[in-house]
Amino acid sequence: MDTESPIRSKNRRLSAAVVAQIPEALLRLLLGEQGGSEPRDSIGTSSAYAERYHALLRKAVFAASMDGSYLAVACSERFMLLGHPEDASMCYRLISVGSEAALPGETVTAIYCMDIYAPSLLPGTHHGQQRQQQQQQGKQGSQLLCVVVGYSSGYLRVFSMYGHLLTAHQLHSQPLLRIQHRMPLHAASEGGGTLPTQPHSRSTPEDTEEVCLAYADGTMVSIDGQSLYLALRVCQSEAAAGEASEPTFQYKKWSFDVSTPQVSDAVSYGPVVCRDPLARLAMGSMTSNPLPSDATARFLVAPMHGKAAFGVFMTNEDVAVSYSAVDIAGRVAARVTGAVLNMAKSYFWRGSPLLAGGGSDRAEVARQSSPGKTDRGTTVPCVLAVRDSPRKVLEISLAPVHYGLAALTDTLGRVMLFDLESSEVVYMLKGLRGSRCAWLEADSGSASQRRVFVVICASKRGVVEVYELGSMESPLASINVGPGWAPIQCPTQPLGGSLLVGSAGNEHRAALPCLASCLLVNDRGQVARIAIDAS
Repeated sequence: MDTESPIRSKNRRLSAAVVAQIPEALLRLLLGEQGGSEPRDSIGTSSAYAERYHALLRKAVFAASMDGSYLAVACSERFMLLGHPEDASMCYRLISVGSEAALPGETVTAIYCMDIYAPSLLPGTHHGQQRQQQQQQGKQGSQLLCVVVGYSSGYLRVFSMYGHLLTAHQLHSQPLLRIQHRMPLHAASEGGGTLPTQPHSRSTPEDTEEVCLAYADGTMVSIDGQSLYLALRVCQSEAAAGEASEPTFQYKKWSFDVSTPQVSDAVSYGPVVCRDPLARLAMGSMTSNPLPSDATARFLVAPMHGKAAFGVFMTNEDVAVSYSAVDIAGRVAARVTGAVLNMAKSYFWRGSPLLAGGGSDRAEVARQSSPGKTDRGTTVPCVLAVRDSPRKVLEISLAPVHYGLAALTDTLGRVMLFDLESSEVVYMLKGLRGSRCAWLEADSGSASQRRVFVVICASKRGVVEVYELGSMESPLASINVGPGWAPIQCPTQPLGGSLLVGSAGNEHRAALPCLASCLLVNDRGQVARIAIDAS
């Protein structure tokens, strides 16, 4: 892809333009001695030397902030956070770099750029507007973004924007494959009907914001998003004051009932409760439908071995909440003030067993509710398995939560569109071997609807195709970008976005979702942004 001008599809509906480049000096800093020691002025001056770097960069893991202005990249034991260029050079700026690999042989296996809701900013205001506000107020935005890093040891480490370690937890002892931030449906659909809505007989009032950690052995840890948000705010306050302590959050631990406990990917899509008695009766009488009408947790899992290409795992078991530490109430009261303290009170003093009783009761609950890092947690059974040997699903890409869809790529070059509510494959595309998927949204011109698109990047063919939901028979547009490109999905909501803020009687969610977007990155360190003309 040319850096000088954007590439456009023949129908002018899709365009891609290189917006930034990772400088060679930063690539050397990231890859270290792995790329070889041959001195060159440019990576491109030696084909063998360049190929070593390109091969290493293909193995790197990437993540982007909500608006794409920050890019996190990790390879081996090292990671770095890069800022969008602020001059004509188109080169990323180094914001922070770190390793913090405490164990021999430990490597980074997952990374996530986590935007943090800041009460001082208006809902829906993110890094672009944050920088303008901060310049006007003379403040720095170091508290508004965290880098969440997963390691082969199972460790989860959270760093501030400038590389300060905020917290570290080993909730499981296997490699951490994926870090997923999932919003409940009700938190993503409030706000004046700006999102597409569909009638549902199954509602999820018990659903909460969560950060899900998928491990290689088929274990999933679901961290309560609101408690993690408040814990990180405590950490940030203490870090600013030159103090340090262990933050506290709530989590649940699950394991998938698979014959060989190894997975390629796994995602959570929340609980479901059937509120319609007639619908419950109808579902119970359908012998061809094995899915339970109620579930406290639902997962889509891609086993690495066995006959199943992928499976749906559900449970209606109530799982006890575990606590990563104790005495969060005292820390919240002592270290968090203003709007965050008000939110903390409304959240933590609503009947949590850890806080309801006296000190001895809290300590007893904490002692009984922390599973070991080798414990695989509550077993979740498989209620539906799709078998089509030798096909195996490699990656799962979730659409924004209000669509209830996922795009699955497999070893046979197929892309499947999977309906999470009906557990059916609603569309399948073929001939896309080595592809990866992402999602885009665009305003439709109507105040009540958004248009959603599946972005398929076929790296080996060097083609990016975009399909619109509702017309999957042929791509809306396609462009040739060349081989070696892969998509990076940008988050749509910050951590803490599901919190209720505002005065009594006028409460609203802290942050509504922005339009889904994605970036493209290649093995030469170029980053491109794609755009859809939805007119």
